[in-house]
Amino acid sequence: MHLKAILSLFAVLCLTLVAGQDRDCDELARRCETCVRQLNNDNDRRMPTLNRECRSRTRRTWRWRDVGRCELTRLNCQGWNRRMNCGDIAELAGMQRIRS
Repeated sequence: MHLKAILSLFAVLCLTLVAGQDRDCDELARRCETCVRQLNNDNDRRMPTLNRECRSRTRRTWRWRDVGRCELTRLNCQGWNRRMNCGDIAELAGMQRIRS
């Protein structure tokens, strides 16, 4: 339930950002950091549900490291032309690929 809400929120955020931005993704992440410091809920900043779900889904292909809200916002900005599933996030974040 929480994962669906989080993913829906990011989908809306991504669509809004892509629609009218010049894709200065680093500036977007800096502004996010300024705002996210004011959040009193650690789960809002660290997104443990998303990280746990993606770690589970990518365990055979990527060595997942946790991403926070602002890093994910930057990655969504950079990957505006992708589906942004867990594999896309891992690739854009520069996570280590697991070789079989």
